[in-house]
Amino acid sequence: MIKILADKNILDLDLYLRDVIVPNEYSIHYIDDEFITNESLADYEILLIRSTTKINESLLVNSNIKFIGSATAGINHIDTNYLTSNNIYWDYAPGCNSSAVTHYVLAAVAQLLEINKLNYDSKIGIIGYGNIGKKVSYYLKLLGFEVFINDPLIDDNNLVDLNTVLRCDLISLHIPFTERGKYKTHNLINENELALLNNKILINTSRGGIVNEKALLAQDTICYIADVWENEPTPSKQIVDKALISTPHIAGYSKEGKINGTKMIVAALVKYFEEIKITNPFLFKDPSLRINNNFTLNKNLIEPMPLYFYNKSLDIKSLSDEMKFSFKKTNSKNISKIFAKLRQDHPLRNDFDSIDL
Repeated sequence: MIKILADKNILDLDLYLRDVIVPNEYSIHYIDDEFITNESLADYEILLIRSTTKINESLLVNSNIKFIGSATAGINHIDTNYLTSNNIYWDYAPGCNSSAVTHYVLAAVAQLLEINKLNYDSKIGIIGYGNIGKKVSYYLKLLGFEVFINDPLIDDNNLVDLNTVLRCDLISLHIPFTERGKYKTHNLINENELALLNNKILINTSRGGIVNEKALLAQDTICYIADVWENEPTPSKQIVDKALISTPHIAGYSKEGKINGTKMIVAALVKYFEEIKITNPFLFKDPSLRINNNFTLNKNLIEPMPLYFYNKSLDIKSLSDEMKFSFKKTNSKNISKIFAKLRQDHPLRNDFDSIDL
């Protein structure tokens, strides 16, 4: 029997496991992420986590872990080189919360329209054309905006260079955080790029460290909207106060996003089980019952204007006011606790494209 250790906050994990794997083939123990330590891994082969658990040598050394599954869209918290070099299987859930983040960006656009910092003649630039970038672009075009997209990793004649995007009125970032390689994104928006953004709007829902916050603090005319920060969970009080909208890394928090993450790591776990079944057979249920994660657009959303998303479904202005107020009244030593509490207390919302209008 395979023994699984799992973060207790992975939504409906046991429900989806039982859908595809005969229950007597595995046992699962749930644990709070703060108690996932090298010692706690001793009796387990499978570890299922969220982004709050850092996967590295110090956590895994001398353990029996053979598979890591992260119910998250990113892998910044995972030392994939260490896992690969030690023959530890790993997988994650890219795109699981793409609709939730798209929801957040549309709410931000709606807020900007409401306060007259944006209009329907404004040009919008998107950096990154993956799961989220594609959805953001799709909806913004439906709503009548002219959209320009940059992604050097995609060969598409319809995409443009970075400087063209930076000339837009609003730029939204949808890229992973990388520190190496030809197209590294660490400090992608640095002094030179920020100099081109005077009197423009920048939205960052990707990762802290993509925007150089120290350089941003020196700019007086950039309207910054951010859900992610350098040095999380201890972001700078200065940058939180400076941003027009500041939220505690909750853009991707939705019921559907979390369930998608669960489904995807369950599918990855099934794949792992199947690859090792020659020496360790498993009993799977009818393959027709297995989950899928195909995205389908809610066609009802073609007509509504962005103010619908802001006024009815995601009030990021109130979330920002709460974060700014909480940061101002606390000292720097307690910032990480405040940040964590704001994230924890954010209610699970529904993705806008799951709503029947």
